[in-house]
Amino acid sequence: MEGSPLSQFVILAQTTQGRACEALVRQALDLSGVFVFGELLDCPNVQALASDAESRQLLELLRIFAYGTYPDYLERHAELPELTPAQRKKLQLLTIVSLATKDKLIKFSVLQDALGVSGPRELEDIIIEAVYLNLIVGKMDQENQCLEVESCSCRDCRDEDVDFIINTLSTWEESAQKMLDALDGMVQYSQDQFEKQKASREELDQRILLTREILKEGDVGVKTNGDGGCTRMSTDDANEELRRAKSIRGRWLGGLGPSRGKP
Repeated sequence: MEGSPLSQFVILAQTTQGRACEALVRQALDLSGVFVFGELLDCPNVQALASDAESRQLLELLRIFAYGTYPDYLERHAELPELTPAQRKKLQLLTIVSLATKDKLIKFSVLQDALGVSGPRELEDIIIEAVYLNLIVGKMDQENQCLEVESCSCRDCRDEDVDFIINTLSTWEESAQKMLDALDGMVQYSQDQFEKQKASREELDQRILLTREILKEGDVGVKTNGDGGCTRMSTDDANEELRRAKSIRGRWLGGLGPSRGKP
């Protein structure tokens, strides 16, 4: 709380009583930068306003700003002080925050009813102001006529809100655990695939190495037999020459055959 816009009011409320304390509460309700009121509401001097009927109305109004919404105020309008324009706008902004904590997709028609505005232009101005004040993070979807909420600021919580908060956190924890389990599964799958690819790669490298060794051995055998091809042995050359000589001698003798009988 220290350093927040509300802190100065809480400090002053420690020593302020009666009408002065009422004026302090009204200032806090009017101030544009103050959107949480729980600490101020818990101050003993503020709680002491319940002792007076008129002051009690202001205390109930402070509770509406701390925990309630604009429709809550309208239901009790007759027993609560009249809102100033600044207070009305602030309570409308707080109503948007309350709706955003329960639903991330809010129809414009729901917002118009909750904020008590009659036209879309006024509604859009309030939404823009809520975004500008960092009360919500989101965007307006004009086509589908709704507000898409990404996140929102926090409001004061009552004792009866604790169960809702616990349930919300439990749901978030379950979702987070499911996400972690899914991520662990993806990590394990990636590791398994990596090991399979590594084994396949090692097997392929072994096959490539073996093939290279076989090819090297074949090249050595070929080089041992001569200059890169098949060659005749020396005996083959000798036999070929002998056959050629016999053929020539046969043809020569055949040519002399008819004239051997002459004188």
